[in-house]
Amino acid sequence: MTKFALTLILLLASSTFAQKAFDIKKASKYFDVKVDVTQCDDDYCTGAAKFSFFKKGGAKPYQVISLDNTQIQLSESGQPLTNISLLYADQSVLNVGDYNFDGMEDIAICDGPNGSYGGPSYRVYLSSRSVGKFIFNKEFSALGEHLGMFEIDKKKKRLKTFDKSGCCYHIAEEFVVRENKPVRVLSVEEDLAGTDGRAKITTKTLVGGKWKTSVKYGKRDGQ
Repeated sequence: MTKFALTLILLLASSTFAQKAFDIKKASKYFDVKVDVTQCDDDYCTGAAKFSFFKKGGAKPYQVISLDNTQIQLSESGQPLTNISLLYADQSVLNVGDYNFDGMEDIAICDGPNGSYGGPSYRVYLSSRSVGKFIFNKEFSALGEHLGMFEIDKKKKRLKTFDKSGCCYHIAEEFVVRENKPVRVLSVEEDLAGTDGRAKITTKTLVGGKWKTSVKYGKRDGQ
């Protein structure tokens, strides 16, 4: 191999998997984020990452969160996706929302492909008025380990998760927030594995501290 060819390979490798920094300015009305990540190609960035948070227009970060790993999906313009969660499709590295319904913006940061089927998983940090920073929350983070980021139902003040096992088992769950913790109040399981052509739908609802269960049967999708 010639010296020129070796140099060209090293240059291409360094550009394909180079460390990069991104400025995120549209995810929140109140803060900007700078992301430093160890390696990137044309579509994704992975590896150790540092997320620095600034007040809008500020020059000095008020908080820095470092992760051992992340997964950053890039847009066509080469920028990190934020506040997007499309099942089986686009997923953000950073999501901003009021997860505990206290009127303050919280954040969820992707910490790698630890969700269902190798999808993204999220560490959730809740805003704290007393310390003026985001505080990691284990219980909310557990909701970020399903199939994609959990959804927020602002009207009902509920959080919604979805998961599956293969083609034939789906489960959707809903949570309310009590004493700053998510509490499961609804579970809907769809079992499509039966041989009689019907789907078994089991609904569990928390009423007065006790679970009530109902089962019904319906047609499979497309039948």
